[in-house]
Amino acid sequence: MEFVHPERLWFLLLLLIPIIIHLFHFRKRKTLYFSSLRFIQFLEKEQQSTRKLKHLLILISRLLALSALVFAFAQPQFKNGTGKQTGKAALLIYLDNSFSMSAIGTEGSLLSEGRELAKRMLQKVKPDTRVLICSNQLNHAEQRFLSKSEALRYLDQLDIYALSRSLDDVLTWQQRQIKRHQEQKEKLGQIQQVFISDFQKSQAKLNLQAPQENQTFYAYQLKAQQNQNAFIDSIWFAKPTHQYKTEQTLMVRVQNYGEQAKNRMELSVQIGQIKRTMFMEIGPNNSQTASFPYNEINKGFVEGQAQINDQQIHFDDTWFFSYEVPERTNIYLIEEANSSPNVAKAFAVESRYTVQTSSPGEVASNTLAAADLIVLNGLNEISSGLRDELITAHQNGQRILVIPGDDITFNDYNPLLRALSLPELGSSQTNGLNLQRINDDDPFFRGVFEKKQERLNVSLVKKAYSVKNQTQSSATPLLILRSGQALFMRANAHSFLWTCALQPAFGSLVNQSLFPTILLRCGEFASERFPAYATLGQDAQIKVRATHQEESPLRLSAASSEFIAQYIASPNMLRIQIGGSAALERLKAGIYELRGAELIAKLALNNNRSESRLELLTEAALLELLEANDIKNCTFNQIKEGQSLTAIQLDDTTSFWRYFLIFGLICLLIELSLLKWWK
Repeated sequence: MEFVHPERLWFLLLLLIPIIIHLFHFRKRKTLYFSSLRFIQFLEKEQQSTRKLKHLLILISRLLALSALVFAFAQPQFKNGTGKQTGKAALLIYLDNSFSMSAIGTEGSLLSEGRELAKRMLQKVKPDTRVLICSNQLNHAEQRFLSKSEALRYLDQLDIYALSRSLDDVLTWQQRQIKRHQEQKEKLGQIQQVFISDFQKSQAKLNLQAPQENQTFYAYQLKAQQNQNAFIDSIWFAKPTHQYKTEQTLMVRVQNYGEQAKNRMELSVQIGQIKRTMFMEIGPNNSQTASFPYNEINKGFVEGQAQINDQQIHFDDTWFFSYEVPERTNIYLIEEANSSPNVAKAFAVESRYTVQTSSPGEVASNTLAAADLIVLNGLNEISSGLRDELITAHQNGQRILVIPGDDITFNDYNPLLRALSLPELGSSQTNGLNLQRINDDDPFFRGVFEKKQERLNVSLVKKAYSVKNQTQSSATPLLILRSGQALFMRANAHSFLWTCALQPAFGSLVNQSLFPTILLRCGEFASERFPAYATLGQDAQIKVRATHQEESPLRLSAASSEFIAQYIASPNMLRIQIGGSAALERLKAGIYELRGAELIAKLALNNNRSESRLELLTEAALLELLEANDIKNCTFNQIKEGQSLTAIQLDDTTSFWRYFLIFGLICLLIELSLLKWWK
């Protein structure tokens, strides 16, 4: 047997007080006057033995009562396990603070319920217990063991965090901290590891563990009042590019996870100065896509958001986005004397395109870095220096359009094409060159044609270069010839390739309306300098095509916060880091201005939707997952009625303080009975 508070056993010294009283029997004596003491002496001898027995029984009951009370307050307990552990006891508590823990439980949010449950556990442990609190942050502040008071203060500071952690992340972290503490400070005895979470199925990732014999595990699953959630799943635009005074359509998909239908759910959209509202009817476990057509009246940077009203969880009710309606797009033409003039004429149709022309030997690096779209128009040879500059521009996010010459050097072209993720070109061919199909389902052609193009048989070219290993390439064919080879293709909307030259010997492609349309669409894709949105906890960085002087810091500024952004700079490209712990702690969903000395871009950040589907692990599934990875001593508890009604029993012990308290009260009643009834 051991005691939770052994220091209270010192109060057993108080037992000396009734013993001293009994031995000396301090009492006031009275003088009685009798004519004869003969009868008094007789009665005294007769009652002496009875009186001694009574006093002895009172003393024993009094000592037993006081001893029982002292033992009760010292809290005696027995270890149920047979093994004896040396070292300080340790309690490790993982409190899930991911977005799903913002759901409403019986006594507030699940996070607040979990916080109070952890506090109740801390109140029950011994004062010298080593405590480690960790959450989804798993940062330097959660690397050391704390005292009880420090652990309580840290729990109060925990808030919702943008990153969800798997069970493997948490267990690996805890095992690492246990090992480090035992190697650097002291050996630990009994180790209790507590997991407080709603245990989403997305957390069910676990590798084989190797727990020690002195480790026991406890899982507390918190459940929301309703397993129901409606959320905005995604947004996209009908046209991939944005132009002033053109028609555009915003698409918003809303998911309803749960068994209850959503009737008249309000969806509101704001795009710059444009505002729209509609009501949606979404069935159980279903989704609906709403479309908002509008005429683009905004210029420059445009902020937008789509929002619904949901009663249960709110982190996924709003989707932020931003884009730029550019006033100018810089086109850099690299061409020779015999190159086709129709390329420059095609871009001259639109006033927003600024075209600059240069020969291959006169390419200026600073001008090349400022270009949105670089066009190789009819070059037969590409020097190694120019190729290296083009590859660097491609890596920095600039778009490149390759139109080969009429007699190209394959050893010059193919290394460049490989670097641009485009297939290599081979010798020219003249058979099967009629245009058979336009891949108008591809985003490149979205919004170009009024109706879907059926099977075609149009003669566009007389001769074209063959494409090597087209089916193995990651590039997407957009114009497919009768032979099955591509006439025009793209690679991730960053590089484009025509497989024919524009000289008359290759055909009359430049006279077809499809040719300038495709060139202008390449220019539209090139005007995009940053993505419409990024996801916290999922995207590690945001690529922004811009330059920045390193003398001034880069700042992400919102209405109520400002964050000094970490970034990686390369010519004409900034990679803004949003995946570090500092960024995830400081950044919230919303629209931020990226500023150096001046405004560079407006970036939209959204919360991760991985926990929007409230799919929970069952007790059987969780225990099976743990046991399959060698964690067999786990106790599961499900909390439905609130944390305050949950009985907490972490120690593998049996407590007896109640029995001592009851025994002490019985002894006091015996003493009172002896004093009252034994005359």
